[in-house]
Amino acid sequence: MKHLLLSLSLVAGLHAAEFDPARVSPDAKWWLHADLEAARATELGKRVVAEVDEKKGDQLRALKRMFSVNPMTDLKGITLYGDGQKDHAVALIEGNFDRAHLEDIAKAADKHESEEREGLVIHSWTDKGKRQHAVFVRDDLLVFSHFEDLLDSAITTLKSGNGLTADPFVGAGAAAPFLVGYANLQEVEMGKDESKLLGHAETLRIAMTEAAGRMEGRMQLEVVDKADGDRFRMVMDGMVALGELGNPDLRAADISFDSRSEEGGKTVRCTLSFPTSDLISLMEKAKAFDKIGK
Repeated sequence: MKHLLLSLSLVAGLHAAEFDPARVSPDAKWWLHADLEAARATELGKRVVAEVDEKKGDQLRALKRMFSVNPMTDLKGITLYGDGQKDHAVALIEGNFDRAHLEDIAKAADKHESEEREGLVIHSWTDKGKRQHAVFVRDDLLVFSHFEDLLDSAITTLKSGNGLTADPFVGAGAAAPFLVGYANLQEVEMGKDESKLLGHAETLRIAMTEAAGRMEGRMQLEVVDKADGDRFRMVMDGMVALGELGNPDLRAADISFDSRSEEGGKTVRCTLSFPTSDLISLMEKAKAFDKIGK
């Protein structure tokens, strides 16, 4: 099951599902957006969709009958963001929904309650002892959170449009990213192992896209201490070199990697690019697609 969920996240579009920063609360300490339409259009996405349909098609069709939603075809984009507290997040889910059917399912849930607020109907219910909250802001936009205060904040932001401003990093790659994210690392709760490394940085930005047959991953770190910036850059260089040393197929791939320091050494930028066909071949040899059915 966990491999199916991972696969859905890989494939799970202005183009309706591109990242819209105005939808994210200005108080957010981190955010992550997946443009599922764009992901499905990549060569890797097409392959994953085909594999999931072959191995899990019956389950997905049953899901469609039960909830009137097929995650592989009906979801357009998902934006997650939070206030930095662990697991304290809200999800904005854009797709082709049968709103009436989903609201009927919510009404039948344990301890369901509904409340009209600002012209919207907020549904809440209990699932496995935990309270859930959801609201349709539009027929194609569902907001969901375990936390009522985050849901309220999301509604306010969506109605006002006074969210974040555009981040130049998002549009700096070869094409619009199908996955893009940001974190203020000094204000996000992390485990001890994560904080040992990332605790030395202030912010982290990531993006993934596919253009001209190549998959491109970008990362930007901002640090306070120039020396830490140099260390992060050397770590990234070392990780790529180590991967190539340990895998002859990776050495043979047409990999392009660039890392550099800017802003006096306090900004580290890394870009990794290689043919999508090579990535698919590497995944085939690692039997990654076989795990989808398990």
